[in-house]
Amino acid sequence: MIDVSFEINGKKVNPDKIGDALEAAALKSISEQIKDKLRGVKCPEHGESPKVKVQGRNLDNLSFEVSGCCDALIERVKEKLS
Repeated sequence: MIDVSFEINGKKVNPDKIGDALEAAALKSISEQIKDKLRGVKCPEHGESPKVKVQGRNLDNLSFEVSGCCDALIERVKEKLS
């Protein structure tokens, strides 16, 4: 399973525990879009799934940090997300 996490303004954020309904909906939508794009992506050598951290100062300024078991998996994920 693909692990998608969020860090907004330096703080870890859980979309299910955000008080602002609009922000929660936006983060859930981003998470689902990432999971859809990466559905079925696993490292062919190690069998591991990628991890994606979405981070930024606010919802208007987000970037992705991809991690995984090896460079091949990370590059594959970056290609799918671009």
